[in-house]
Amino acid sequence: MKKITTLVLLTGMLFSACKNNRSGDLRTAGVTVKVNYPATYSQQSASQASVTITSIADGSTKTAAAGNDGQAVFSGVLPGSYHLSATRNLTAQEALTLTGVGQELTLNAASNNVTVSGTEDVTFTLELQGTVAGSLLIKEVYYTGSKTVAGGTYFSDQFVEIYNNSTDTLYLDSLCIGDAYGNSGLINPNSLPTPFNTDNQHVYLSNVWRIPGTGKDRKLAPGRSIIIAQDGVNHKDALLNPASPVDLSKADWEAYNERPDGRDADAPAVPNLERVYFTGGFDWLLTVFGPGVVIFRANFESLEKVAIPGSTLDPRIKVPNSAVIDAFEGLKDAGSVAYKRIPTALDAGFVYADDTYNMQSFRRKTATTINGRKVLQDTNNSSTDFEKLAAPTPKVFQ
Repeated sequence: MKKITTLVLLTGMLFSACKNNRSGDLRTAGVTVKVNYPATYSQQSASQASVTITSIADGSTKTAAAGNDGQAVFSGVLPGSYHLSATRNLTAQEALTLTGVGQELTLNAASNNVTVSGTEDVTFTLELQGTVAGSLLIKEVYYTGSKTVAGGTYFSDQFVEIYNNSTDTLYLDSLCIGDAYGNSGLINPNSLPTPFNTDNQHVYLSNVWRIPGTGKDRKLAPGRSIIIAQDGVNHKDALLNPASPVDLSKADWEAYNERPDGRDADAPAVPNLERVYFTGGFDWLLTVFGPGVVIFRANFESLEKVAIPGSTLDPRIKVPNSAVIDAFEGLKDAGSVAYKRIPTALDAGFVYADDTYNMQSFRRKTATTINGRKVLQDTNNSSTDFEKLAAPTPKVFQ
């Protein structure tokens, strides 16, 4: 019995010193694990993080909580190889303070196969990672168009801006953007609301475009954005519309609609989105009366194509709410609420311009600024999240 007890004790001595055995004294070390929040958070030290050190040799573990300095301390650690891991669960209020977005969040970090020699104390550092839901947002939508010097109308300078509102680098590969089917309001005496407005679980799209990539080709850093232009050119050019408010020749993407008649000219300096599904004319025109726009991810081939009741137009693409990352809705005027096309769960409100072709644009409000990174407001309500601007502000906030 005495020998058995000794063996059991020996197998549990990962984190304690063993003295006076046949091989001589076993030296142990103190291990400190410093846990940090991502660099884009408002503070660095991750207090209350749960830290675990696991022996690779026998799988035994020990766990400690990080103190106010973000450090978890382990004493009496035997020489060997270990796996380190840390977890921090943030409440909505904690996440709001740290990131500017008030949503519960779990952060994790790990380091494999670290070595403890047993001859001296050692410190390791782990940086937590985690992405707040709703991290890609529609930052600005310019759809109203502009007037030409001669008083004509010009809509080719439309754009949508997408912003990384998270604290992590995100990948835009296979991100889709589309516009919702349906009138924006009483455009003419026969304008009716969308026949799909009784379905609160889906949004029905007329056109779908996609950012190409294999998975991690299209990086977007925190606080950065991309511009998707209808036409990626300098619209202020004398041959186009000198009265236009935007130069989109440096846009990140354009919606080039390749056609046999060549009516949509390709801007060679701006990469083209993939045209996944298109029911429009010669260009991807967002209605100047107010579009519904969504960004989403889904296996397009699995999405249902639905006929428009009572219409001979092409079917529309049925996208479940669960696939939608963000939504924006613009309508004709304040009285056009019956014409909403975006389900309330995705966007509880809408915006409206004072007129068409007046250069007005809609930009998401800034909720706070953390370490120079603007955190944009996101309550899933365009009425309160967006502000009306006299002119568009691509990639800026002024």
